[in-house]
Amino acid sequence: MLGDSPRRLLYRKECLLIASKEQLMHSHKEVPDHSGGTGFLVRHLFLLIVALAILSVLYVEAQNLTGFGWGVVLLLLAHVVAIIVIMHSGRALLRRLFQAIHGPSDHSHYHAQELETEGRIISWAWFYDIFTRLIFASRVQTMMKAAVSLAKIQPGEKVLDVGCGTGTLAVLAKQGDGRTAELHGIDAAPEMIERARQKAKTAHVEVDFQPGLAEDIRFEDDAFDLVMNSFMMHHLTPELREKALAEIYRVLKPGGRLLIVDFEPPKPGLYKSFLTLIIGDMTSIDNTTLLPIVRSAGFQQVEIGTVSTLATYISGVKLLA
Repeated sequence: MLGDSPRRLLYRKECLLIASKEQLMHSHKEVPDHSGGTGFLVRHLFLLIVALAILSVLYVEAQNLTGFGWGVVLLLLAHVVAIIVIMHSGRALLRRLFQAIHGPSDHSHYHAQELETEGRIISWAWFYDIFTRLIFASRVQTMMKAAVSLAKIQPGEKVLDVGCGTGTLAVLAKQGDGRTAELHGIDAAPEMIERARQKAKTAHVEVDFQPGLAEDIRFEDDAFDLVMNSFMMHHLTPELREKALAEIYRVLKPGGRLLIVDFEPPKPGLYKSFLTLIIGDMTSIDNTTLLPIVRSAGFQQVEIGTVSTLATYISGVKLLA
């Protein structure tokens, strides 16, 4: 570890600046919608169905037009209004669905039923994989395979996936370079762990999935050759990130490796605009803010790079004893 050296003090100052930056960003977030859940869904579903019905009628009417006139102008205006309503209500329903699965985009915190944490816990494990495929298409699988390649798992190594979710990364690792490695996965959501176990069973691979917290890892010191996580760090507050990275450092063997893969907003364009409509503030994530925290935890050879257009990685190595 770095002790109380000037370098460590500098890292601590950087971490405080990052925390202040994130608090400032969240202090200017939109006022949350406190409308009733059932009323919200009924209202927007009704608007969506009516708008779609009107659009269908307008389409039929458009086929019967024989010339240009005020009727055509009014028909075009009606089309525009119907499309706007569809976009508004459709976006509202998608955003509500995303919040139900992932949690609000501003990442406020609550407590799990079985494992108490101030980090964000994703619910609806049974629907999580389906939803991510709908939003990100095949990019999720591509990013996970790229992460496995970056991990460079060696035969016989002991590997931990922190915040394993539904187990996609750990299962892919076991099917790939980690075939002879000993893989473990922990997640704060029992529903995610159950889904991960089912996924491993279906894939006919052996991965030990157990409930657990990133900030309180229930393994002994110097236990793992590699600790990895994917799309987990942005769920943690700056304080919890420090605790989680300190725990990861503790359970890594001297010379052990850290690999973090997390969401990185795409470049400005149509796809980013689409994502912003649904996932909101997540498109403002900046993974470079993790670098000083990783270094402050004691990691050396810290690097950041690109996994895909939607993800970056951060790697580091624990000091040799």
